[in-house]
Amino acid sequence: MFRIIRLLNEHRAFLMWLTLAAFLSFHAPNFFSMANFATILKGACLNAVVATGFTVILILGQLDLSIGAVVLLSGMLTIGLQPHIGWAGAFAAALLVGAVIGFVNGLLVVKGKVDSFIVTLGTMTIVTGLTHLYSDGGSKSIDDFRLADWLVTSITLGIPPIVLGTLLLVGAFSLMLNRTRYGRGFFMVGGNAEAAWLAGLNRDRYWMAGFLLSSLTAALGGALFAASLSSMTSSAALGARTLMTVLAAVIIGGTSMKGGKGSVLKSYFAVLLLTTLFNGIGCYGLGFEVQIFVNGLLLAAVVLYEAYAIHRHNRLKGRRPELMNEVENGFVFTGTHLGEATPGDSRMNDKDRFAIVCVTVTAITAIACVMITAIYFKHGAPPLPLPAAALQSTVSASQTVFALKGTDNQPYLFPPGPATKVPERPLDPKALPETDKGHWWDIEYAGWKTKKVTMPASPKNGPQGKQVILLKAGDHPYWTAYVHGFSAIADSYGIKVKVFNGNWNMDLQAQQADQAVNERPDMIILAPVDATACTPLLRKINLSGIPCIASNTIPCEEAMQYCLAWTGPDDWGQFRMLARAIADAMGKTGGYAIVRHMPGSSPFYSRTFAPITELAEYAPDMKMLASDTSNLEAEGTMQLVGAWLSTYGDQLKGLVISDDGFCLTGALEAIKKAGRTDITIVAAGNSKTGMDSIKSGDTLAVSYQSAEGDGALAIHSAARWFSGETLDPVVYLPKHVITKADVEQYLPAQW
Repeated sequence: MFRIIRLLNEHRAFLMWLTLAAFLSFHAPNFFSMANFATILKGACLNAVVATGFTVILILGQLDLSIGAVVLLSGMLTIGLQPHIGWAGAFAAALLVGAVIGFVNGLLVVKGKVDSFIVTLGTMTIVTGLTHLYSDGGSKSIDDFRLADWLVTSITLGIPPIVLGTLLLVGAFSLMLNRTRYGRGFFMVGGNAEAAWLAGLNRDRYWMAGFLLSSLTAALGGALFAASLSSMTSSAALGARTLMTVLAAVIIGGTSMKGGKGSVLKSYFAVLLLTTLFNGIGCYGLGFEVQIFVNGLLLAAVVLYEAYAIHRHNRLKGRRPELMNEVENGFVFTGTHLGEATPGDSRMNDKDRFAIVCVTVTAITAIACVMITAIYFKHGAPPLPLPAAALQSTVSASQTVFALKGTDNQPYLFPPGPATKVPERPLDPKALPETDKGHWWDIEYAGWKTKKVTMPASPKNGPQGKQVILLKAGDHPYWTAYVHGFSAIADSYGIKVKVFNGNWNMDLQAQQADQAVNERPDMIILAPVDATACTPLLRKINLSGIPCIASNTIPCEEAMQYCLAWTGPDDWGQFRMLARAIADAMGKTGGYAIVRHMPGSSPFYSRTFAPITELAEYAPDMKMLASDTSNLEAEGTMQLVGAWLSTYGDQLKGLVISDDGFCLTGALEAIKKAGRTDITIVAAGNSKTGMDSIKSGDTLAVSYQSAEGDGALAIHSAARWFSGETLDPVVYLPKHVITKADVEQYLPAQW
């Protein structure tokens, strides 16, 4: 029995993947298809390539936390350098940088005698900073899609080159580790460095090689990922998710964190397992939070089993073979001869085994109960009641959707307002200074003058019964309200909706775009994680013949040619209004600072340069003292604003904040600690935090960006298109600034 259990455990990654794939093939909608299997194989490539080197470093008993950051930097360099030195040169440069980072990691561990956790944590931070410096906190893309198309086009046996290359890399590493003398040395060094030294192996050289291989495969993974999309984002979410997914997969695959044990091939099957798991749960229409929870449950079960196996091994280590059967059958020795248990003996007895089993079963049961409860309340429980006005979502077609109202008792939708006046584009916007409005014309008015590629024709038969997939950017209270408004309008039109959550990760959203295309819905609505890196996703959707509307984050000009229209808030217009409000309150004099939005998003630019360019004209005596991002974190904003208050003192009189949630909370805390009462604040959002702050007098104004209206506008535009209406290339939400004079009209807050 124990031999069978050991055999099953030895090949658990492959068997778990096979079992999961078989189950989903029979039960998950739209899972069983060659196109979806190809999507899974392509989606696993980035993490599989990175996992090959990471498995080696873990076999050595070391840790490399910098792999996610290396993925970001190498991908950014590949895209940034390609127009200048070609793909070969860009790949070579990315690999060279990866080798340098691996060499530095190895040198500090081997020669500096610093723990690998500390070393790679430091390099992770430094490399992430270098990525933001190189990309200026944004993203990079190119308009050459030839390599991207080739990498994902099926060739041999229907396998695309990027998958074939990944399989060859995994095979090469497996052969090296298991079939060569040098490769077996990694296991000896990781299992017992002293014994390996006595056997003539140079431990330091193996450690250096391990860190080099770990960083090189991370660099290769980042370069391949960037090339497959012709773009790269600087968002730290991609690096963090890569690190967490690879770490989980390698452990699930059986590699020991203590060193001396592991398999690259099993790590690959574990990556495939997690990718299949995420894909299958998406087929059910469940959210990313469920995917992460099930991933955690799987990892917890494996770790608990490993802990039990190690504990059992330590208890029985050194026992005579002929006595093993008696121990495993629960026999407790009472004598004092060899093999007997005595007081203080560390060998396992019935009580030990019973305790371990109880703890393991209890832990797994508790996790499973929490998971089932979460899924029930998220997807199985009756939905929370909508506001009384929103219950009209079941109205008949003869009643208008413009009568539906949201949580704040404001309409989800407003009749079209006056046409937007778009100024003429300057001959060379980039030649103008950043304080000139014309410099940002291509971003502020992206999509207005874009020449569209060939678009699908409207069926002109109405929205009833249509299937729409929403690819939302991530999780945030704003997005909860967005989906609320989206669903209310969809229900009123009789549209069936499935939602995928990108979790602020470009890699995940790219996989979800493939999955959405495979399901062949009547329309896809994409709320991009990244304004620039979304170009290949919109292009892919367009090439599939599925109509697409972009929403919320404004795609770059190039991306706009691949979607029917973009819907969302006029961020530039809203922040020009906020800029005038803060200027009037400050008497058009004094210094101000800007807390920027998350890098890679369109508000990163609009909520910075709309106030800068507006104040340069409206209040030229006001001075912009500083601007920086805190990644929408309360603690980070508190530290950032606190540093500004210390640096600029009484010169700093105003704050323009890109988010009235966590950012505003952190800023108010910093101001309170500094004892300042003379700071004028404007912010974006109209969350509960922002509007409570207006009521208390701490904040002057916030923009009315209805999250529910944002979602409602996107699906309403889809319904109009299904009915044969022609959409404007850009469809804005109405603009308004909330102050103390009218804040009560917008309560309770949507989020």
